[in-house]
Amino acid sequence: MMPAPREGVAATNGLATASLVLGILSVVLFFTWIVAWVLGILAIVFGAIGISRANQGASGKSSAVAGLVLGIVGLAIGVLLVVAVVNIGTHTNHTFQSVQICVQQQNC
Repeated sequence: MMPAPREGVAATNGLATASLVLGILSVVLFFTWIVAWVLGILAIVFGAIGISRANQGASGKSSAVAGLVLGIVGLAIGVLLVVAVVNIGTHTNHTFQSVQICVQQQNC
């Protein structure tokens, strides 16, 4: 059981700080899309809980909001990366098949 905070000392909000750190990592590590998704989701969850705790009197509301926003951004960048890779892969495969057919028919 944790002791109650002393009078005059604001309660700490570790989840707000965790959200901020995870959000930053999510944006920085966007190219590792699975890691970015996991970190982004955790940053969003911790940020939401951190905001809730800050509304109840704990410190760190700005850190929680920043972590929440960075988590959303990191998650979005990770999703866009996957969409881009799939789109490029599909387009490249189609182009390769066209070239292969052209070479096989020898009428390029």
